[in-house]
Amino acid sequence: MIEGEREIWLCLSGGNALGAYHAGAYESLAAAGVTPTRIAGASIGAIVGALIAGNAPENRVGRLRQFWDRAAQQQTVLPLFSFLTPRMGEWLSLLQTIAYGRTGLFRRILPNLLPLLPGTHSPPYLFDTSPLRKTLSDLIDFGRLSNGPVRLLASAVDMETGEDVTFDSHAGGIEVDHLLASAAFPIAFPPVRIGERIYVDAGVSANLPIEPLCEGSSPKDVLCVALDLVTAHGKAPRSLDDAVGRAHDLIFASQSRHALQRVMRSKTSASSGGITIVYLSYDGSGQEIGGKSLEFSTHSIRRRWAAGKADMQKALASLADLPTSPGCSIHHLRGGSLQLRD
Repeated sequence: MIEGEREIWLCLSGGNALGAYHAGAYESLAAAGVTPTRIAGASIGAIVGALIAGNAPENRVGRLRQFWDRAAQQQTVLPLFSFLTPRMGEWLSLLQTIAYGRTGLFRRILPNLLPLLPGTHSPPYLFDTSPLRKTLSDLIDFGRLSNGPVRLLASAVDMETGEDVTFDSHAGGIEVDHLLASAAFPIAFPPVRIGERIYVDAGVSANLPIEPLCEGSSPKDVLCVALDLVTAHGKAPRSLDDAVGRAHDLIFASQSRHALQRVMRSKTSASSGGITIVYLSYDGSGQEIGGKSLEFSTHSIRRRWAAGKADMQKALASLADLPTSPGCSIHHLRGGSLQLRD
């Protein structure tokens, strides 16, 4: 058994539409009876974490499915033809998102580029996130989120100072505005004012919020499952589409690498014993387009969900056998098995 011997924590990175991977991974954890007591999330990771922490255990997977079903809904139906390949369909889905938004998440507010002309005034963002506010209010019990057994740490960035900020469900509480702030990627989505400060998406600074998670303490040894929606490894691009996707991964994967390196160098331990980090990353298996973080087609969401579910099942097969040791160790899922990072 994993629990009882170790406390279970989750770290969920940002990645917008790729976040269905988190949901699939959690489904495998839930099926195995593994219950996290602490979750740290950035952007879509904070939203998925809130859907978990803000619902009773028996309702969590169902709420995650409801959220991603809403995300896959089309704002406006564009003509689809049977001759479209899956990749062409993904591009059409991306263009549809850019043109109209997504029904359950956000809607486009700027009809053209006129507001970009000198001397004109417009909001400093492209999409209105009031649909996401309603979706989160419908699917999350915020009373349970702030007073329930699972502690959520949602990351954001102060837009004016550039400082990283962590909202803590068990210290001050987390409301819908905190989640919207964590997911407010600049230019795309509106920044969120909370009190006297204005916040934006944690992905501009710390897309994998492993450090605030490991600053806490626990009387037990800790097993932290870190789920990253990007991969550091990849092929050299052979097209502009490949280049966009590779640049996306390198920008965010470098944040993850540096955060993990800092944890290792400092031997940060969140317990009186040790902390074992199991790191899983979504690589897309060569099936994603460059604009994948805004590509919400139903088949892509299902594919990402299935990938997270399968990867977590592989990790679970060897989790119980991982040794505990003082300090911090990191194990990567590679080739279907967990390997200790040097």
